[in-house]
Amino acid sequence: MDLNQLLFHHQIALIQYGARDKDDHERRSHFDLVRHYQTRIARLRHDMGVMSYPQWS
Repeated sequence: MDLNQLLFHHQIALIQYGARDKDDHERRSHFDLVRHYQTRIARLRHDMGVMSYPQWS
């Protein structure tokens, strides 16, 4: 997956994690998915030599 796809899937996982109609087990599984995408994003940014957040100043 490219970075944009990973960021998209991370956002979807965050939205699903925050859904109030989920039970605790389902929320934990979505949190695991959030961490999974977060790790993949960090790894890809590192491999690309891209900073997580630009320093504008």
